[in-house]
Amino acid sequence: MTQELDRKYNVRKFDMAVPSQDQTLDYAQLKAIDLSKFQYGISGLASRKALAQELDEAVVGNGFFFLTNHGIDTETFERMFAISQSVLELPQEEKLKHLAGGVTADTEDRSKSLGGERGCGFKPRSYWSMQNGVRDNIELYNMRDILHDDLRYQHNHPEIVRDYLPVISEYYRKIHNDILKKLCVLCDHVLEVPEGTLWKRYEVYQGDLEKSGGGISRMMVYHGMDPDDDKKTDGTWLRGHSDASSFTFITSQPMATLQIRDFKTGTWKYVPYLKDSLVVNIGDTLEFLTGAYFKSTIHRVVKPPADQIQYKRLALIYFCDFSPVTIIDPEALNSPKLKRLGYTKPKDWGKITSIDWTVSKSRLFGEQKVNDSIGDKPNPVYVHGRLAERWHQLGQPLQV
Repeated sequence: MTQELDRKYNVRKFDMAVPSQDQTLDYAQLKAIDLSKFQYGISGLASRKALAQELDEAVVGNGFFFLTNHGIDTETFERMFAISQSVLELPQEEKLKHLAGGVTADTEDRSKSLGGERGCGFKPRSYWSMQNGVRDNIELYNMRDILHDDLRYQHNHPEIVRDYLPVISEYYRKIHNDILKKLCVLCDHVLEVPEGTLWKRYEVYQGDLEKSGGGISRMMVYHGMDPDDDKKTDGTWLRGHSDASSFTFITSQPMATLQIRDFKTGTWKYVPYLKDSLVVNIGDTLEFLTGAYFKSTIHRVVKPPADQIQYKRLALIYFCDFSPVTIIDPEALNSPKLKRLGYTKPKDWGKITSIDWTVSKSRLFGEQKVNDSIGDKPNPVYVHGRLAERWHQLGQPLQV
């Protein structure tokens, strides 16, 4: 059956880039958290505390880190890349039947749709506005409710996604129900709260979306930019931004295109490749929940070096969300560590839930009023008293 499906949809191995030999690339130094050392129970307490110390250094350092030995093998990654490649190669007429929203962010009817950022379906090329009047050249396919046995099939998926949904679901459920759960335990130790405190905001209750944590499962491909557009954006293919979610999990890959912005210097550094690892970054809602102790990092995607230009960047991403009703302020967390260090809710912040932030911010992501600016930084826009993009961090108090 599997071979028949693969032939039907032309599912074959994705041609991953060969690591660049460009010696001029400036790579970030990221922590690698080895989850093979994680053990539940009393006997594993010391190992969990040791891992939490490493995580603490990562979340306050640059908000990006690796997870290694997490339980997803090479074959699974390759299988997911192969399926994703075929999904994103569907004919344009088929993609138009399964759009996540409209054809551009600025014309999206947000009263009816979550849009290309968070809606289920395809986001077409040129949906987002970038700097200097340029539009993106990125395609993606979003999946929602993939953690729920019945609800995952209620969306308008194309046939190929429906046929492979059990395989796709298994991959993203592994991330949420196993890897994320372990990461939450380590975060509890960082914050000095009882184990299980953070996880209860992510726990899944079958069929109950209001009560459950969840996320957006995404397949995303970057097509090369037009040379003139490349000049206008200075080689930026997806402009700098922070993620609206709490954690983001990305498959590590050798294509040198993902960059993070250093908190202290404002310089851009490449995210290095670590085979079979997951790259994890902190998102806005976790920054808010911790009063900005955990840092939501500005990151972007740029044109690859010359020796990788013939390849495509294909990404498997999981944007992890708290349950919709989660209050994302540090008072709700009641962390002794945050209280001791003085991380509190700034007076300008409105009291909001996870869904308030993720929906409101996502609606702004590709709109011209935010992105059509000169230079790298988007125009400042506030949502519930908080900057929509967390560029405020350089040289300013993190809690603004």
